[in-house]
Amino acid sequence: MDGSPACPANSGGFREALALSAGIMEPRTASNYFTLQTIRDLSEVESLREVWKSWQKTRDSDLDFFSDLVRSRGEGCRPHVIVLSRNSRPDALLVGFNDLRKVPIRFGSLTIHRPELSVLEFVYGGLLGNASKENCTALVQAVMRSLADGDADLALWKQIDVQSDLYTCALQLPSVVLRDHSRCLRDHWFMNIPQGLDAFLLSLGPRQRSKLRRKYQRVLNSFSERVQVRSFRAIADLKQAISDMEEIARKSVKRQLGYGFFDTAQTREQLLHEATRGWLRIYILYVDKNPVAFWKGTLYERCLQPDHTAFDSDWSAFSPGIFLFLHILENLHDEDVKTVDFGSGNGQLYHRFGNMHLREARVQICAPKLRALQFHLLYTLTHHVTLLVRRASFLNWARRIVWKKRQAAALARRG
Repeated sequence: MDGSPACPANSGGFREALALSAGIMEPRTASNYFTLQTIRDLSEVESLREVWKSWQKTRDSDLDFFSDLVRSRGEGCRPHVIVLSRNSRPDALLVGFNDLRKVPIRFGSLTIHRPELSVLEFVYGGLLGNASKENCTALVQAVMRSLADGDADLALWKQIDVQSDLYTCALQLPSVVLRDHSRCLRDHWFMNIPQGLDAFLLSLGPRQRSKLRRKYQRVLNSFSERVQVRSFRAIADLKQAISDMEEIARKSVKRQLGYGFFDTAQTREQLLHEATRGWLRIYILYVDKNPVAFWKGTLYERCLQPDHTAFDSDWSAFSPGIFLFLHILENLHDEDVKTVDFGSGNGQLYHRFGNMHLREARVQICAPKLRALQFHLLYTLTHHVTLLVRRASFLNWARRIVWKKRQAAALARRG
């Protein structure tokens, strides 16, 4: 655990301490002074269990989920938890981890470079405790000091509420060269669980309701008793569930584009941890006992949160992903579920099923060193070029041609 001496709130460090001794600043008081510590070992994280558990609010910021996540990533991953204390008691935590990974730089959906970087990533909902502007300022400054000290090449928040002080501080406190200029804004979609499938369909407009009913009935009418949906959640279920999910994923469009579910040692360990804690929820659609689509997520504090979904692209005419989720909705009355957290995205699933959303952003801070600056510049450049291309409506035809060619190539490789 690294500790830093008490500092004035909103301080930049040594200069403010000199100013205070010279009488330029207000003398320290209990309200405007704090200490900062950085925890880099899971055994020391346990010392925070009581206060951490009282503050946690999302699955990703849950202490046990976070500890399992760090362990599943192997020896190269370690926690990076910043503790801000006042009067010797924790007042706020910023929960993150540090690991070495290949970070993709994409032009549209095409990955053009994957440099290996040390990334300091802060989990979703990882600002715990007192989220005042004063505390956010101090915590972001602590992140910047860690980057300047060589702890990582990049600090990353994949999702921050754009209305939060943490978002403002992470964007504005770094210098112009090191701050994020990408403005990756996305909607985070949620759905309040209705009382069954019929109640959900009645909440929609007539046209959308009719369309979804047709999709759902088409599968039932076409395959009748040949259709089966199985639920997997226990440790004993994992072997078959993982095998069937991988079979579906390798035939999916997502796999051809290089993302989605992959059967890896890290994935298996994470699934084991989730099953052990009773959080795991996997649903797989079978036709004639062949796996066609899956939905994998967790149930945490009455919130059902998907991590991976996919379907065999050969079945796309039957919208198997839509059918599977509607089937899940029809059977959720047996679960104590209040909300579905769809995550961030702009696909049809989000707009069809989400009835609430938050505006969030991906924000990164670059370390002041050459390799990090090179990545930061290239990432920002490709992001803005991609936005310009997407806004050029006359290029829609070209994008459709490229997309169809890539799908055809993927099908040819499978054949």
